Amino acid sequence: MGLAIGSFLNVCIYRIPRKKSLILPRSFCPECNTPVRWYDNIPVLSYLLLWGRCRTCKTKISIRYPLVELLTGYVFAHLYVFAHYRHESPCVFIGYAVLSCALIISTFVDLELFVIPNEVTFIGIPLALVFSALCPGLHNELNTLRNFSLVGIYRLDTVIASMLGMLVGGGLIFLCGVIGKRVFRKDAMGFGDVKLMGMVGGVVGWKLAVAIFFVAPFFGLFMAIPVLIFKKVHLIPYGPFLSLATLVCILLQDYFIGIINVYIQLFAILFAGFHS
Repeated sequence: MGLAIGSFLNVCIYRIPRKKSLILPRSFCPECNTPVRWYDNIPVLSYLLLWGRCRTCKTKISIRYPLVELLTGYVFAHLYVFAHYRHESPCVFIGYAVLSCALIISTFVDLELFVIPNEVTFIGIPLALVFSALCPGLHNELNTLRNFSLVGIYRLDTVIASMLGMLVGGGLIFLCGVIGKRVFRKDAMGFGDVKLMGMVGGVVGWKLAVAIFFVAPFFGLFMAIPVLIFKKVHLIPYGPFLSLATLVCILLQDYFIGIINVYIQLFAILFAGFHS
């Protein structure tokens, strides 16, 4: 299923930034515009059988296509094992899988065009609220506030938790961008990253959003340093690192949420001591 959906994600990655329909026309070669036959559209396998070239014009097919398919298949499989191991409901797996699809699209568009498409985040943000209402397991007590309730209605509380996650996730990136602009006298963070983290926070909750905010820069350094040294380029897309950090923090959420809870307890102790 992941491989098949990955094939569709390739369509999204190519067509969304070009403002083309995702339905019509059917898949075609960008070079010769020849429609792709069904047997040439089998995920990964067709690429290998065609030796990575269009059957008609022999133009080389980007390695991105099988890479996205394999990546989506791997992420789906890993998330399924993760949800099964934790005895999560199927809707938790679906919520994380849909989020991973949005992140994969955003990552590859951002790598190519240095932009995160609004079509992804403007759909993903309301979807995060819907998933939070339908699947309260996304915001368990460890991922929001232990024994915390605003209105006493479980599903409504999870929607509020989703909104809080959006506010914290997007707010941290926005604040980072404001500070960066004042320090470096130029835009340090795109608003697309703000919307992306708002969408992510709406699904994973505010605690994991904080963890993602601090984990992403470590992944960014691995790419930023060699690019800066060898290519002398200062503009690097940040969406891929937020996406990678999101998947890592989801899979290791017990560890990261545990760390956040320790800091919350420390701040509570310090705050209580200050007032006493």
